[in-house]
Amino acid sequence: MDYAVRDSGGVRELELRGQLTFEADAGFRQILEAWEKSGVRECVLNLAAVDFIDSAGLGLLVLANNAARRTDVLLRLKHPRGQVREMIEISEFHTIIPCEF
Repeated sequence: MDYAVRDSGGVRELELRGQLTFEADAGFRQILEAWEKSGVRECVLNLAAVDFIDSAGLGLLVLANNAARRTDVLLRLKHPRGQVREMIEISEFHTIIPCEF
């Protein structure tokens, strides 16, 4: 997994790329740590360039949601496509974390 960060007016957008799997765990946790210290009020996980997610990747989204709740940050998912969208819909993650399809 690779990513890019854009901050604008208290909103942090993380554009994730590649695969969101167990191998992304350490990098994803570093992203969350930096975000928790940044003081942003809203975080958007842009999933448009993520081409695969598994159950471990869904677990990372749970970690993000927990971090958002701890720090009172509004978390949203944005533009999942293909297999990623299917996994989010099947697991009903869009009912837990707001999602822009």
